[in-house]
Amino acid sequence: MNKNKIKIIYDISTLGAGYMYERARTGVFRVAENLLIGLNKLKQIDLFLSCIEKFYYNGVFKYIEESNNVRMGQFISLKSVFFLNLNKLHYGLINTSKNKNIFFRVPRKVLTKLYVNMSKVTDNIYLNSKLKKYNIFHSPFLPIPEFINKNKKIKKVLTVYDLIPIIYPQFFTKEILSLFNDIIKSISQDTWITCISHSTKNDLCSQIKNIDPDKIIVTPLGASENFYYCKDGKKINEIKKKYNIPLNSTYVLSLCTLEPRKNIISVIKAFSQLIEQEKIEDLFLVLVGPKGWNYDSIFLELKNNIRMKDKIILTGFIPDEDLSPLYSGASSFIFPSFYEGFGLPVLEAMKCGVPIITSNTSSLPELVGDAGVMVDPEDIDMQSQWILNIYKDSKLKQKMSEKSIARAKCFSWDICINKTLELYKKSLS
Repeated sequence: MNKNKIKIIYDISTLGAGYMYERARTGVFRVAENLLIGLNKLKQIDLFLSCIEKFYYNGVFKYIEESNNVRMGQFISLKSVFFLNLNKLHYGLINTSKNKNIFFRVPRKVLTKLYVNMSKVTDNIYLNSKLKKYNIFHSPFLPIPEFINKNKKIKKVLTVYDLIPIIYPQFFTKEILSLFNDIIKSISQDTWITCISHSTKNDLCSQIKNIDPDKIIVTPLGASENFYYCKDGKKINEIKKKYNIPLNSTYVLSLCTLEPRKNIISVIKAFSQLIEQEKIEDLFLVLVGPKGWNYDSIFLELKNNIRMKDKIILTGFIPDEDLSPLYSGASSFIFPSFYEGFGLPVLEAMKCGVPIITSNTSSLPELVGDAGVMVDPEDIDMQSQWILNIYKDSKLKQKMSEKSIARAKCFSWDICINKTLELYKKSLS
């Protein structure tokens, strides 16, 4: 351990969750991983990894073993050896939960209670001496643990993505609202915060009155180098074939978790309205993304719209390596979300040279600038009109494509990482 470097404990619980559940590989997963990759390359810091969420330990170990970004030697346990052995036994019993044998139920309940209580004990006893070696603890999502907050010698950094659960609580489950409340409660006068947009910082300052704006820095996100403008027609056709998009067709693309907040129903209505009014035969709508919370309303809209049955294609989750040709081959990318902390799919789409149609709310104008079209997320007529405008006008499409690529160059993970390092140094000074 180099004494001249800043010693960071970086929590990767979110990456463990993503390795255990595909549905957890959301924008937060992308941000946490890209931050990890970037911070690990900085010569000014020594980066150490932790897992503060006990149920993700196994996923975290799997991530480290399979990842080329980090090594097992960087992981530091914030738990005692006793706790880790207890975790292994607990995980084994939890995995038998599908077994209805009554003999498993009692030991599971007893062990879970012991597990939770011993966790609190070992946190307090084990960590006071452990944390002395480090300068900063950074959680890229989860609440800062109480035992970290109580330690006055280590600086605390938290990444805040948005305040959507406060602004639109109707779009979230009780579990998510509870987690978000815990995140907000973990913020103290000692907390330093990175926000992924100025919109999020403004929301945070307006919602939490005693927060210090000087301890908040905006760290705009980037899009991975894996995203690029694909001009290879053969590659685009391979991807179209893979996801059942007719080869001799044009398609409008939307990518997000399928849930009400993303406003996918308005996309379906806008597209359906356009097809019915203009009688367009070769235009399709491709919806990419896993099912999220309360997705039933979206599928009900699709079911009720029988005429669009063969015109709307749902692909489910698509791996990153297939996305650039899919983005690049689209006529336009539509993303009329009600509210976003940043809007990472929009940036990815811009980097791939797609004309953008998005909302005029929250962080999206900040991200898109003058490179795309911004509309009221509830204005279905306007969404429909702009899909048509881009579909019919090749010169407009080309101009918007060039603007997308140029605007995307204003954002990068290097900028995000350097801004994060700036906050680290500021917290220590």
